[in-house]
Amino acid sequence: MNIYFTNEKGVSGLKVIDNIHLVEIEFVNVYLIVRDNRVILIDSGLHGYVDKIAGYIESLGLSPDSLKSVIITHYHFDHTGGLRELVDRFNVTVYSHRDEKELIEEESGVEVDEVLVDGDQIYGLTVIHTPGHTPGHICLLDQDTKALFIGDLVYEENGVLYEIPRKYSRDPIGNRESIKKLLAYDFKHILPSHGKPIMDNGYEKLRELVSKLFGGT
Repeated sequence: MNIYFTNEKGVSGLKVIDNIHLVEIEFVNVYLIVRDNRVILIDSGLHGYVDKIAGYIESLGLSPDSLKSVIITHYHFDHTGGLRELVDRFNVTVYSHRDEKELIEEESGVEVDEVLVDGDQIYGLTVIHTPGHTPGHICLLDQDTKALFIGDLVYEENGVLYEIPRKYSRDPIGNRESIKKLLAYDFKHILPSHGKPIMDNGYEKLRELVSKLFGGT
């Protein structure tokens, strides 16, 4: 079982699987994907943690300058709070769903460089538009590892998945439908923004949640 650790440079994190890593930033997870010595960040986390992210990249034997791209799952502050710092320091390319672009720019003051739509392929990831929590919320499925970056559709607690509290979603019914939509995809692992990754039986855990939400369907 993967566990959180502190490396020799004092940076806490987690190797999730293969070249996917998690850096915990207070109550939210930021994920790093290493592809051909290029680092892709999934969300930016909160303001003030760029040094921690850079330190973790260095601990992998890479230059922080290898961080070239950040894909934002949605605009909320715990996912975009560090975006301004990342752009200023590393000149990263910022990606988001087209329906989230304006919201991200309003929240962070950073321009989204490239917009995505449902079904797009980027860095070996399949973009899945999952509106509800926010209009342009996306999940990302890594084709190599079958790991699903699920953003804020659900959260993990004690090995169980729960839908994000309805009061935090723009469209709670839509968020619930988006959770159900994910069962059409082939994945094994769930990498939530809140809580710990669920490895190997992520699909089964999500199916259990859908059964609870939809009365056994």
